[in-house]
Amino acid sequence: MANKNPNTSEMVKYKKRESQLKKEAVLLVLEELELLDDPVNNPISKAEICRRAGVSKTFLYSYRDELIKPINEAIKRQSQKMRVISQKQTFTETSKDRLIESLKRRIKALEKENKKLKNDNAILLGKLAQK
Repeated sequence: MANKNPNTSEMVKYKKRESQLKKEAVLLVLEELELLDDPVNNPISKAEICRRAGVSKTFLYSYRDELIKPINEAIKRQSQKMRVISQKQTFTETSKDRLIESLKRRIKALEKENKKLKNDNAILLGKLAQK
């Protein structure tokens, strides 16, 4: 004997709240990826957003206006930035060589500073041990 008039209103409310929380999670992940602004290491894609937010692509496509539209716009903005970055970073061989030499000098200076700090640290530890 089944209940002919089941009370499912609480179940419906719960599912709506759960969907709302998932939508907020998706938008939060999208905002985070936009703030990181790192198209190489943190690309904005539907798959990445689904993975980070813990939702399926089916869920995203269930809310086209609320989720898919802002995601597509963010993807478009990021791809435009990638084009600008790739156009700016055309180096000649000479400029590459100069950049490499500059970075080598910086590494040597940092290694020298690191060695000095390690030495200072050892002296301070020795003084501390004497007390």
